[in-house]
Amino acid sequence: MFGTLASADNNPLLDIDTSFAAYLKARTRSYKDHIVGGTMDYAFDADFSIKQKITTFSSWSKVYKTLISKEIPNKIKRIFQSTDIAGSLKHSEIYDAVKVCAERLQISVPTAYVRNAPNKYEIYSIAADGTDPFIVVTSGLADVCTKEELRFLVGCECGHIQNNHCIFNMAAPYFGVNNLEELDDYTTSENDSSVRQIAGTITEWIKLSDITSDRAGIICLSKPQDYPSIVASLHSKGIFVTYKKDALELPDLMELYDVLHITPARNIVLPPDCTSIEKRVLAGLEFLSCEILYNWRTDLSRADIHTVNKQALEVRCEIILDAAKEGA
Repeated sequence: MFGTLASADNNPLLDIDTSFAAYLKARTRSYKDHIVGGTMDYAFDADFSIKQKITTFSSWSKVYKTLISKEIPNKIKRIFQSTDIAGSLKHSEIYDAVKVCAERLQISVPTAYVRNAPNKYEIYSIAADGTDPFIVVTSGLADVCTKEELRFLVGCECGHIQNNHCIFNMAAPYFGVNNLEELDDYTTSENDSSVRQIAGTITEWIKLSDITSDRAGIICLSKPQDYPSIVASLHSKGIFVTYKKDALELPDLMELYDVLHITPARNIVLPPDCTSIEKRVLAGLEFLSCEILYNWRTDLSRADIHTVNKQALEVRCEIILDAAKEGA
């Protein structure tokens, strides 16, 4: 099953259709209703464009083949040996969250594996060509999260699966990207400037992919308007480790959003001390008034809500996130 990589002249990996359309067809049940321009309608446009850029780097093909042929199969073996499968009788809270999120995002239900680690708060997903999607959750995370917090996190992982994020997240360490705060030294025989370029691009993409995955998590919530309080609670518990250095004061942030929400896009100016996690939440709040959310969640009432289209949403979110770069 996990044989060695074939020669370049007869490499079956070269025959794999790695287009996003082919990926969606394999991973999504009713994708035709929610595809616009070859992407999921809720996905952040900048996420998709940067992801496509990453695949044009010359080193990407080599990293991709290594992940598919070696790292992912080896990781799957270790997971099988060290985890339990969540089901209706064991780890039912995780199993229920996965079922609800898969249904709301119209994807095939991923398998959920639970690793016994009471003091670790981790959740991640894996999906790639030749690999059925699955989500790994630590017991510690499940224990400290409320039902809705767990649903949001699982929804984010389902979003990563649906938008083909997993392979790119797994590739990040190959280019020295281990978190959002710093780039590790990366020793390679290739040109150093090329490595720095792709490392910077992947770091930027990770932040953009968070916006897409948050939108997926919001779609999965019982009450999407609870999104900011859920993120604040998760952050206070140390769940969002990549943002652990950033403060998140929800009352002040919501006060800022009340002003931001009625400000025309061209006039948006964020305080210079606005942190990365705060900008992420502000971008998520913008999605709460987008018509796409209500297209996915027809059970929600949009009465008294002035909804905006996708184009307006993306313009506002791009301004919010670009402001982060200028103020960093």
